[in-house]
Amino acid sequence: MDTISAYFQLIAERPELFLQSERIPLILDEREMRTYSELTGKTMGVVYNNEPFYLVLADLCRGRAGLYSYARVVSMNPKSNGCVAVPRCQNQFGLLHIFRHAARQWSVEFPRGFAENPALTPEENVRKELSEELGIAESDCRITPLGEVRADSGLSSGSAQIFLADLSPAARIVPSGEEGIGGFRWVGEEDLKEMICNGEITDGFTLAAYARLLCEKTASEESF
Repeated sequence: MDTISAYFQLIAERPELFLQSERIPLILDEREMRTYSELTGKTMGVVYNNEPFYLVLADLCRGRAGLYSYARVVSMNPKSNGCVAVPRCQNQFGLLHIFRHAARQWSVEFPRGFAENPALTPEENVRKELSEELGIAESDCRITPLGEVRADSGLSSGSAQIFLADLSPAARIVPSGEEGIGGFRWVGEEDLKEMICNGEITDGFTLAAYARLLCEKTASEESF
């Protein structure tokens, strides 16, 4: 199946990804997309399939100056693109030191991962990530949902579910060393804030997760 045929199959399977808007109208005519591709030499449709994580699409859109190609990343899991865990134990927060291929740089982040198995609930998925990345047993962790984040809505359709992961003091942390993980450390909240302020932490998922945690803390304090 070529990239444009795959695109129109995706339209049939996931119509929610192709909702129309007057601001950025999509051209959902196969003949017109093929003509545009032939005239411009641009690959259109599903240009990259990174199963089971995401697809890269090249949509055909209409603007004031005419037709143009607009790329985006869409999740293969219609429920959620992934999860973010905020590990906490005795007022300490857990951070990964991880090498990110996209930036080709090291990053300091809360643990997170894709939702590659659509059969799992978001809570099951975050527990799987904590087990795989840090070796945390289910019995040593209490999970609380904090909400949802879209870390780059200009590029990706995916969202991630955020969870507070309260760990038992007896929990054993064993970083996997896989997927670019270089280490794990605990920091106090004041140190966490300082790392954010001085630019040591720049990951959008981590910043959003901490912001959601602050919202929960504020709501809890105001309820008293």
